[in-house]
Amino acid sequence: MEPEDREDALRILSWIVIANRDLGWHEIQGAMSLDLANRVVDFNGRSLSIDSKDLCGSLVEIRPGNIVTLVHSSVKQ
Repeated sequence: MEPEDREDALRILSWIVIANRDLGWHEIQGAMSLDLANRVVDFNGRSLSIDSKDLCGSLVEIRPGNIVTLVHSSVKQ
């Protein structure tokens, strides 16, 4: 795995773990598009071209509606 992919996977997993509800892939893509340092949203330049399943592997599953969840609650621990 490329270092930048690893960083993206860790960001996704962090958001999923701390979220109070399941997140949709479109919400994760939106969050990835934010550049807080420059206060810019760049959907074309910063959104992910790789699927969450490819990034996070067996730790996540995709539910109907493109909802990304952890495969089991023990993953949070």
